[in-house]
Amino acid sequence: LEVLDLPLGYPNGMVATLVANDLVKKMKPKELDDVKVLYLHAHGPGLLHTQKPVYKMEDLKGMKIRSTGLSAKIVENLGGVSVAMPQGGTYEALQKGVVQGTLAPMETLKGWKQAQVIKYTTDCTNIGYTTAMFVVMNKKKWESLPKDVQKVFDDVSREWIAVAGKAWDDADAEGYKYSAELGNKVIKLSDAEEARWEAAVKPVSEGYVKATESKGLPGKQALAETRALIKKYSKSKK
Repeated sequence: LEVLDLPLGYPNGMVATLVANDLVKKMKPKELDDVKVLYLHAHGPGLLHTQKPVYKMEDLKGMKIRSTGLSAKIVENLGGVSVAMPQGGTYEALQKGVVQGTLAPMETLKGWKQAQVIKYTTDCTNIGYTTAMFVVMNKKKWESLPKDVQKVFDDVSREWIAVAGKAWDDADAEGYKYSAELGNKVIKLSDAEEARWEAAVKPVSEGYVKATESKGLPGKQALAETRALIKKYSKSKK
């Protein structure tokens, strides 16, 4: 399931949420065998928010960026220095100069007030990653429910896929608005620079495939399926 966190260019939370749900249904990962999956949701693209402008990879060199998990590898491959910490500690870390930036979705700029302690957002949606979250039920409890009650859960869960996806996108829109009101600037990468960033983070996905395949897991297939789903839903949501 880590495949969902790779920097594959999720355009928004709705697409990320639809991709996550379809991928789990198709791949049926064994780590979810012991639970009943109701639905998944996933945030919009993780972007780069900094105190100094980042127009190109060289601007990021040596800069300390709050990041975790696979996003830490993204930062490192782009030339930055990854500093792991939860969202709750990011505002103070930015305020005190412990880090000079953070890799996170736009919603954090308002929800966590991080727009107050950054000045720039580099729109690197082309390598945007996401994080999938699960709504699950104990499998024994699920199996104890009458069929008609199970149907209600399934029906409502299907409805909430779109509800959750829209909620993430609405939160990102609020983040954009709040940051703009504070005078922060959004930097759009040039086409050439986008290509450089994509090439720089490619080893992150390659490393995922190598690590999973070495354990006998279908990492290559999972990556191909995820990319295909992103392409499918990105077209349908335009």
